[in-house]
Amino acid sequence: MAILDYNIQAQIDCLSECAYDKSKRKEFYSCLKLHEQAWSMYPEPKSNWNEAYNTAKYAVDDSFKMLDLDNVKKWLNRMIYINNNLHQSDEELTHYIGKYKFEIKDYQGAFEDFKNVVQVAGMRYFDNEPSKYMDFYLHPEKFIYNE
Repeated sequence: MAILDYNIQAQIDCLSECAYDKSKRKEFYSCLKLHEQAWSMYPEPKSNWNEAYNTAKYAVDDSFKMLDLDNVKKWLNRMIYINNNLHQSDEELTHYIGKYKFEIKDYQGAFEDFKNVVQVAGMRYFDNEPSKYMDFYLHPEKFIYNE
């Protein structure tokens, strides 16, 4: 894995800290603009940078907070792009994909993703998440109807 130039890393860190502050104040669209600025600073190919994965993940988290599923999908695809190269966060990424599928009401797909994550990593990815995801995983019959 490559190491970012110190000055670039410092600028990205500053943008990320500002984005975090905006997120805490629920200024999500301003926050996403800062994530986009940080993303643009990673040299190509962006798939070489673990830090870029983190930027995308933070943007996905903020997009989920406002249920902006278009932005979730955009940033999730960036996470996938990086993880396809680095393969450092397979279970975490699958959990995020499951959350997205849940929100778009692809309950069968979401359940399969969550099940795959739990088989490998246990229930830890549900920690610090809205309870609706764990409730869904534990009680899929509330959402998935066998006809």
